[in-house]
Amino acid sequence: MKIAFWGNTRHCGVTSNLAAISVASVIRFPYRLITFENHLGPNNLGSIYLGKPRADIVREVGTNYYEGGGSEGLIRKIYRGQYDCTILEHYIREIIYQHLYYIPQGQVIHSELFDYEFNHCIHPFFQLMDHSAEISLIDTACSNILSSKTILAEADLIVVNLCQDPAILDDFFLNYSSLLPKAMILISQYSSHSIYSIKKISRKYPVSPEHIYPIPYNEIFNNAIHYGSVIDFIFRNYHCTKESPNNFFIQAVKRAAYEMIKETERLQRRKSEELSQCGK
Repeated sequence: MKIAFWGNTRHCGVTSNLAAISVASVIRFPYRLITFENHLGPNNLGSIYLGKPRADIVREVGTNYYEGGGSEGLIRKIYRGQYDCTILEHYIREIIYQHLYYIPQGQVIHSELFDYEFNHCIHPFFQLMDHSAEISLIDTACSNILSSKTILAEADLIVVNLCQDPAILDDFFLNYSSLLPKAMILISQYSSHSIYSIKKISRKYPVSPEHIYPIPYNEIFNNAIHYGSVIDFIFRNYHCTKESPNNFFIQAVKRAAYEMIKETERLQRRKSEELSQCGK
């Protein structure tokens, strides 16, 4: 199952929300998840999961050579047809033992070339993902690039990341309402003091409040993003008490993770039923 995390602007916490929700998901559920991006940049999932590597240390996966590793190396092998079903194990990095994996970036080619090659071989790439994990989480670029369009079209579920800025909300519901039938909506940096509450958003726009999930601002979590300690933060606070300053944030992440996985399970059952009907 393919889940695209996407937002209509760069400032709605797509990468940080994906990181937090992916960790919370594998704490509660027994699935194998693979995470990756369709775009290149230094502030990526790898830096949130593992921290940014020091300049004097060569990264284990795909730092210097395009063919040597990283998501670029994997995509080029698929693009050239030089792969089999076992190739992915040479490119993924285990984040949480036997449950959460990440395809690191090499950051050695231009983003436009990477996007072209990724989009060209996206279907065999997704087949590899489906073969290797129950769920793939894709950090999808907000920019109007080829692979983002394909990912949004192919995704089973789209986790839309918005905020309480009326301009951003207006833009999404005006220009991207076609995504709503397969979307769940996160409101990043959510503040109960904003006039754009969940109720206000659901009244103004064509979306049920049951499909909107607030992710409140949390300074400690934001620091964890900066220092690459998100995994430790989620694990330490997953069972925090109501008195904890992190409880509101953790409960919101846990709820979003739970609903994401449950919706994925529902979609999977529906697919299985449809295949069963076709076989009769």
